[in-house]
Amino acid sequence: MLFKRSSKCGCWFRLCLGECNHREDDPIKIGSPAIRLPISTIVAKGTCPICAALKEFQNDFAKTLPARECGRFCNLHAWVIANSAPAESAATIFLESIRNPHWEPSPPNPDKCDFCKRMEVEKQTRIKQILEELGRPGLRSWLHEHGMLCFRHGTELIGKLPEALQKTVEEGMSRKARELERELQEFLQHAKAGDHTGGGVLGRAAEYLVAQRGIES
Repeated sequence: MLFKRSSKCGCWFRLCLGECNHREDDPIKIGSPAIRLPISTIVAKGTCPICAALKEFQNDFAKTLPARECGRFCNLHAWVIANSAPAESAATIFLESIRNPHWEPSPPNPDKCDFCKRMEVEKQTRIKQILEELGRPGLRSWLHEHGMLCFRHGTELIGKLPEALQKTVEEGMSRKARELERELQEFLQHAKAGDHTGGGVLGRAAEYLVAQRGIES
């Protein structure tokens, strides 16, 4: 994966899934539309493409978030706003909430949290794109050879696929589950002896079971 140093914000970011903290020099304009990269450009070996797409969208949306678009927010997205939204927008959102005597925290639900709602819309858009791409050889071949979908998004996708393609997705998910099972069993044996080498498998298992951290409630 290529990395590039930003002279504006003084941090490193991946070219396709960039992450850097907003600050006053950030060139991205508040209110600019969130960038939506094609699914075909964000698939990566061993990573759920829906997770990757949502992470990319959340990072970009947070950095261009107009204050008027997020009056209701859950715990997760309050911290996304605090860490990644433009300083002016974040301050305005929190100030208006503190001044509102009727304000209360929102549960992590698209019907209650404005940020969750945008993420749900994006997820359904991406699932639709995956359905279209699976009808072509490229993504189908990638998924069959070494790709994966996390359990959460794979389950959502399978219910919308034609029967002929359901098997391809199910096989990919089963293959990943078996791989994680072997790694977890090996790690468990080492852990019992006090050796925690290979503990990264715990994060990979969590990602497979419930999606990448910070994108789903």
